[in-house]
Amino acid sequence: MCTSMVTAAALGLGGLLVSDSVKTKQASASLLSEKHLLQKQLHQVNSSLESSKQKLSRGEEQMKAYVAQAIKTSSENRHHAITIEKTLLEVSDAEKELKWLRSAVGSSEKEYEQNQKKIAELRTELERERSEKRKLEEAYEEVKNEVMELTSENEEATIQKLQDEIKDSKAILKCGVCFDRPKEVVITKCFHLFCSTCIQRNLELRHRKCPGCGTPFGQNDVREVKI
Repeated sequence: MCTSMVTAAALGLGGLLVSDSVKTKQASASLLSEKHLLQKQLHQVNSSLESSKQKLSRGEEQMKAYVAQAIKTSSENRHHAITIEKTLLEVSDAEKELKWLRSAVGSSEKEYEQNQKKIAELRTELERERSEKRKLEEAYEEVKNEVMELTSENEEATIQKLQDEIKDSKAILKCGVCFDRPKEVVITKCFHLFCSTCIQRNLELRHRKCPGCGTPFGQNDVREVKI
């Protein structure tokens, strides 16, 4: 009876040990499988971490490149801004100079027109003087011809008359101030003619009025003429 009980107990214990052994093997296999799975996941995590590190490194390098490019661009922009400001100042100075030149050209054109008008008036006066000179010469020739036709009885009186006319003609060509030197210059403001010496004396004495009509004049209003 006791032996049977012991045997039964031994069998029961053996079965229990076998069952525990099976469970232990199963648990060990499960743990081993879980270990492999965790190792695989760790490897994937390490790979992902390494890839992230590489991406981060490339990102840092790109960031440095972007920062360097930004610094270079900022420096170039400052240089361009200084160049543009300098150019604007030069353009402003050029515009001022152009405005002054336009004003000077306008004044020069106005003065040129005035001078052209004075020259035209002077030419008209010279033509008039030349016409008068030709008339005097023609009159002189006529008188000369008349003298040649005169008889000996009235020759002396005629000669005297002729000499008076010649004297009057010469007086027209002589300066109206000194009555000695021929007319050499004209005052363009009034177109009266005198000798250069008398007019220069008036200018030196600051008596700058026409001896004939009293019109004020300056050095630029005196022009040489040839009668």
